[in-house]
Amino acid sequence: MSLIKRSLLNLLRSPARTIVVIVMLAISLGLGLTIFEANSTLANQLGAISGEIGNDITVNPAGYEEGMPNSNLILAQSDIAKLNDLAHVVSVQPSLQVAYSGSSSITPGNPNGATRIQALSVMGFDTAIADPTTRNNQKITVVKGTYFTAKDTNADVAVVGQALAEANNLGIGSTIDVTGTSVRVIGIYNSGPQTADNLIIMPIAVVQSLYGLPGANEVIVAADNVSNVDPVVQEIRTVFDAKTADVLTATEEYNKINPNISGATGASWTSMIVAFGVAALIILLSVFLVMRQRVREIGIMKALGASNWRIGFGFGIETLFICLVSAGVGVGMSLSFFRANAGGVRMNNYSPVLLLLAIGVTIALALISSIVPVWYIARVRPAEVLRNE
Repeated sequence: MSLIKRSLLNLLRSPARTIVVIVMLAISLGLGLTIFEANSTLANQLGAISGEIGNDITVNPAGYEEGMPNSNLILAQSDIAKLNDLAHVVSVQPSLQVAYSGSSSITPGNPNGATRIQALSVMGFDTAIADPTTRNNQKITVVKGTYFTAKDTNADVAVVGQALAEANNLGIGSTIDVTGTSVRVIGIYNSGPQTADNLIIMPIAVVQSLYGLPGANEVIVAADNVSNVDPVVQEIRTVFDAKTADVLTATEEYNKINPNISGATGASWTSMIVAFGVAALIILLSVFLVMRQRVREIGIMKALGASNWRIGFGFGIETLFICLVSAGVGVGMSLSFFRANAGGVRMNNYSPVLLLLAIGVTIALALISSIVPVWYIARVRPAEVLRNE
């Protein structure tokens, strides 16, 4: 017990140096832990995405950008109707998104305080589709009122986003001006925390009529089986000319982003190793400098009969204490970063594995650093030290 107490008191001999070492070590450990957690979270999300890849096929007008309504890029209704007759097709979900035009008093909602607000748009869905998704693949959940039924196919009714409703004091029964037509709100939806919900959703037949656009700018085609996705894609491409439509599957979308993300992940793993390597160098250098400064003390202790291992154990306790404090500060820095940057990749789910990693790295650094005292102490000759002093 006295050895542990004496070792900890030794750290107070030079508090400024101890604090500097702790801060530098904490920054290196915090950076390494942050990269580790970010990679782990990203890997889990990619795994979830790959697991959710199913039998959906997306058809857009050639050159169409998602979320950027362009009335000049429309798939013809006559071609869309042919998709229902293709083999292995179980459902066809057309949608038409156009920029809102109507009353200037309607303003977009912004529930998350984002600097870039989602544009106010009108989106038409087939009322026969009871469970549609928005363009970011978020499910629409009606939190007030009702969704469309078959009788609403040609009715001037709408389901609006919750953020949009709150920003404009809209409720069930309120009316919105869409291209000069009074549209009644029958429901309010929410599609998740990552969206601004600035859509005015209406029956697609009504949107086509109001905007004079007999077609859709996105069609989700569901095959009856994942193994039949490719044959269905080939059939769709016979309906639409290559210059007319882009046909994309979820697997193709995943394969487009996965190589780039994998390359970035590999680079970040290298950065993590470098960060932990820097931490090891910091603690090794610190221990070596302390040993050089206390060589006279080591010589006296050996002259009084202290063994190399006992002296080395005392230095090991000092090192372990510094590593543990630095790990605690590093974990705090990493956690603060995750909380400040939650969203997007959603790194706010701080993994318990990170704490175990911090403890493991700390113990490893302490053990590695203990080699230096034992090696150095074994080389110290009390007679030479005392004679030189």
